[in-house]
Amino acid sequence: MLQDNRASDALPAGAMPPIVVLPDTEASGVKSALSPVAWTLHGNRNRAFVLISGAGRLAIESTVVPLAAPCVLWLPAGKPATLTLDAGARGASLAASELALGRAIPMGPIGAEVKDALFHPVLGVKVAPATAQDLCRSIEVIGEELRGDRPGAQDAARYHLVLVLIAVWRMSSPRPAEQQPAPRAMVRNFLHLVELHVRDHWSVGDYARFLSISRGRLGSAVKRVTGRTPLELIHARLVSEAEILLGGTNLQAAEVAEMLGFKDAGYFNRFFKREMGVSPGRLRREAMLRKARTQETFAAWP
Repeated sequence: MLQDNRASDALPAGAMPPIVVLPDTEASGVKSALSPVAWTLHGNRNRAFVLISGAGRLAIESTVVPLAAPCVLWLPAGKPATLTLDAGARGASLAASELALGRAIPMGPIGAEVKDALFHPVLGVKVAPATAQDLCRSIEVIGEELRGDRPGAQDAARYHLVLVLIAVWRMSSPRPAEQQPAPRAMVRNFLHLVELHVRDHWSVGDYARFLSISRGRLGSAVKRVTGRTPLELIHARLVSEAEILLGGTNLQAAEVAEMLGFKDAGYFNRFFKREMGVSPGRLRREAMLRKARTQETFAAWP
């Protein structure tokens, strides 16, 4: 377990060396090794994590929040937590003291809004891949500028820190009511996400967070438009994928389970039988028998 100490954080294997940017501030790229890595964050400093690939989880105040790239995590000082990243996760990490943030808060009308936003956590908000890449690059540039110690390095590093803080502010700002999507648009977006992430086994809460709406509002909209619950639609899509693989390939049931993201073949068998009334093995055997009969019929043609 890695500790968040006040002067310096221990880094997991594969992480780039931290670079002191501003008073009591560190920035580094993160690339986890072949096993999960974890940070124990004591809340002494403000922390930002940007995930551009992979997944993990954050344990904070007896709640576990799943993280899936691309996403951004912001924890203000005073919020102890434990962050775990799965093997192969990549991104960037930033730790900054109150003094460092005070020097980087932008001037002008938005300064007060940015400062207020930084007091509130942002727990794994999904962002566009390009946005995650840009934020990672800003954090990396902070380190590169200070490592080279070129003229204007401190100002350049502070400039990129300002970009990170503005991004956090934008993510935490509530969406105006008039911009909330209509139910049908919301359901279309949900169904599109299901197509993309059905094998990742996202929960209904994960889809709601990505769409920036409550789980209840998503469930109500989906039920109103389709007559089914979000979970029923997710399960139906998984079953459809399984039927295609079982009936159209030579894969065994355990291999199909693995392809569909099930970590346990037994659970996949129980899930499929509950939804379809027959086991995956039986459905596959029946599909092969129908295929063989069809081929025999064609072979009898003159």
